[in-house]
Amino acid sequence: MRLTAFTQIIITIAVTAWVFILPVEAVATILALELVLLLYIKHDRMTMAAIGGLAVFTGMMVLLQLLFGSSPRQALFGGLRMLDMTIAFLCLLAGSRIQDIAKALVDKFRLPCEYAFMLTTALRFVPNLLADSETTLDAQSCRGYSNRGNIIKRFLAYIVVIRPLVMRAVAKSETLALSMELKGFGSNTYKNMPAEPLRIYDYLALLLVVVLSTYPFWIKRM
Repeated sequence: MRLTAFTQIIITIAVTAWVFILPVEAVATILALELVLLLYIKHDRMTMAAIGGLAVFTGMMVLLQLLFGSSPRQALFGGLRMLDMTIAFLCLLAGSRIQDIAKALVDKFRLPCEYAFMLTTALRFVPNLLADSETTLDAQSCRGYSNRGNIIKRFLAYIVVIRPLVMRAVAKSETLALSMELKGFGSNTYKNMPAEPLRIYDYLALLLVVVLSTYPFWIKRM
């Protein structure tokens, strides 16, 4: 069973909205389901590194909120929300091709192709940036720089990675811009791609999204 990119985008948007209206227990349950789904779709080293990096970043955000006077429950709930939304986007990237996401945004959501390309390019740069950071760390290790130790030492080790990582990202963006110009990127770019018709699984998933999204409203009327 494989859902189309359109259905997966709708589910991702719905999850992003649910984390702001559902209680903390439901948000934690959604996060657990997302992690199981993500590891089922793609359980390689880069995925594990992305989950670990997001967990560390979430912990830092929770700590900052506590330092600025937020209550422990409010800080943990805010970090849980952010982690939930981020993992939802990782599931979208792992379950769909970037080209299919862009075509769905152009055909189904009537988004201009330039904005759809910018959005999908930004999403694609996330796993590419993680892969480049691993490559840069390996290169630094081969030159005798150690990135082992506790969390603080590992965090300081990533500071050495920032400069070459930014330079690689700028070089890739220039190459991408040149490729777009040579290939004549424009409004006809996504029209030649085959359409993805909605199947029975997509309709069932969309129906489930509608039921779960309207559940708080019709529960109050009962």
